[in-house]
Order: sequence, then structure tokens, then C-alpha cells
Amino acid sequence: MSILKNLFTAVRGGTSSIGEAIVDANAIRILEQEIRDAENAIAKAKQNLTGLKASEIKLKREINTLNNDYLDYEAKAIEALNLGQESLAQEVAGRLEDIASERDDKSAEHGALESEVNGINKLVRSRERIIQKNKRELEKVKTIKEIQKATTSISNNVAATGSCQHRVSDALKRVKNKQQNWRDKMEAGEWMDQQEKGGDLDSRLKNMGVGGTQTSRKSTILEQLKAKRKGS
Repeated sequence: MSILKNLFTAVRGGTSSIGEAIVDANAIRILEQEIRDAENAIAKAKQNLTGLKASEIKLKREINTLNNDYLDYEAKAIEALNLGQESLAQEVAGRLEDIASERDDKSAEHGALESEVNGINKLVRSRERIIQKNKRELEKVKTIKEIQKATTSISNNVAATGSCQHRVSDALKRVKNKQQNWRDKMEAGEWMDQQEKGGDLDSRLKNMGVGGTQTSRKSTILEQLKAKRKGS
């Protein structure tokens, strides 16, 4: 929070209201910078955490090796005793003491380092969640700011665009009228084509029953009834 701290420090006393105005005017830019700084810090912390974890893993491997060595020399000491080689067994016991001492030291170091790694990892994850939350909040603020700008722009331009909207509306009406006139002319042209081909005369002759056979619906129904009676 170094940027915010510097700004607030610079505007103490009688100039606090001016400082608040500066912070408010640049709030989004300041918050974006703070988030970037926090993300950079988290990235460095993860690098350091990776190094600590590697050291912990190495210690754990060394402890396992010491455990295996201890078991191996323990078995050899027992074997020496079984063979009556007590002096040799005592020498092996001295080696076991050294191994146990080194193992205990490394185990204590590993326990402390493991606790530190877990604590740092928990802290890093917590800070990452906070950063993600801050980024979501910042996106909301930026969205609201853009909506406010758009709303202000619309309000300022309503009066100016009123006459323009009327002109556009009138132009659309004229275009629609021209299109309708064009469709009317096309329909009239098709009618003229029919006239020239004699289509209108054929249509009138057909309607009058000339040149074709017309069967009334009544006759058709009667024939259907007769057919059903025969079938029954």
C-alpha cells in the first residue's frame, strides 16, 4: 500500500480534502498498481517458498539415509556381539552414537523448517485469495465507472440527438413508401403480362364453366353416399 500511504502522507492537515480528491480521481489507477505490486510480491514469495521446500525435502532424504545407516550398523553390532567381538561392537556403537546425534539434529531442523514452509504456504494462499477478491472488486468499479460515463454521455446528447432521430424516422418512412411503390409497379407489370398472354380471358372462361366440366359439390357428396350404401 506504498502509493496510498505516500498520497495520504502528502495531504495531511488542511490539504486533506484536496488529497482525498486526488486519490478518488486516481483510485482505479492506484488500485491497479497496488494489485500488480501485491502479485509481484506473491510471485517472489513463491520462489522463496520453493527454495525452502527443496531444503525440507533434502533434509527429509538425509534423515531417511541416516535411519537406514543406523539400522545397518545396528545389525552389524549385533552380529559382532554374536561372534564374540565385543571391542568391535563397541566401535560400531560409537558410530551409531554419531549417526543418532546427526539424525536428531537434522530431524529437529526438518521439523522447524517444515512448520515454517507450511505457515508461509498458508499465508501465500490467503494473500492470493485476497488479491483475487480485490481484482473482482476492481472490475466491478471499472464497469460501474464505464456505465456512469455512458449514462452521462447519453444524458448530455439526448437534446442534441432529438432532431436527428426525427430526421432518421422521416427518412425511413420515405424509404418504406418508395419500396411499396416499387412493389405496386411490379404487381402491375405482372398483371400486364397476363393480359398480353390472354391469361385473364382463360380465367374468366373457367369461372363461367366454359371449356371444362364442373361438378357441383352436392353431386360429389351424393355419389359418395351411394357408394357407401352399396358397400354396406
